[in-house]
Amino acid sequence: MNPLFFDYKNSGKITEALLVGRNAINRNPGDNESISVYVDLLLDLAEKLPSLNERKTYVGRANATLSFYEENVELTPEIIEKITEYRNRLGVIAVAIDDEENAKENDGLRQIQAENGRLIKELFSIKQRISNARKKEKFYRSLQDLRLIDSKIEHDYLTDDQIVLYDQLNRECSDIISSKMRELEHLSNVEYNKKAVAAYDSAFKRFKYDENKYKNQTQLFELVSSTLFAFDAGRLFNETLIYYSHVYSYIFGKLDDDGKLAITRFSIECERKMRS
Repeated sequence: MNPLFFDYKNSGKITEALLVGRNAINRNPGDNESISVYVDLLLDLAEKLPSLNERKTYVGRANATLSFYEENVELTPEIIEKITEYRNRLGVIAVAIDDEENAKENDGLRQIQAENGRLIKELFSIKQRISNARKKEKFYRSLQDLRLIDSKIEHDYLTDDQIVLYDQLNRECSDIISSKMRELEHLSNVEYNKKAVAAYDSAFKRFKYDENKYKNQTQLFELVSSTLFAFDAGRLFNETLIYYSHVYSYIFGKLDDDGKLAITRFSIECERKMRS
């Protein structure tokens, strides 16, 4: 073997040593000494390096080197025995690498499944928050949290039991979300109608208190635009609309012809602005 091989190996320059060793074998395929020291180094690296990928690489290189040697050396019983020993050692190393790789994969899988289990528990907790939400802000914030946690689950690695739990959670969440949206929409509309009724009552009382004031169309617009025409009729309950009709009819009946025309125009203009 070229002395450079040992110089580099002893000084820790493994890449350079392997380069010299490979060159020596290619130049003299039947050199038993070169084969021995070069393959020994490859197998040592395959056994001892911390990286599984690097170890697998050196197993492959050792295997290729032995195949090249087998094809080019003049075989004798001693050489065949030597090759067999290397092949056996190579097999032991390859099995050890596979075992370690499988163990790491199993550990990684267990960790993923444990994290999936934790995330599913967190989803159940968020589901409860959604169910208890009494305000839209908290409801939609919980929905965002639900989507975020769900995006972190590695669905391909769920266990059978986790799949059952996750499917159950999906069904329950769908039902709860639909129900909660209807509930919150109703609560929101209740508050909206309360404000509308209060505004209509205010308009009624203000108009009755000083009817002559609202013969002025500027004053009339200020009154009705902030009360009668400030709400979306599509969100109003029938009871609210009945009260609105009562107030509107009363005010409309007290106005002269110009006032009636003006309040009709105000109604149309405010409704258009509300929808735009």
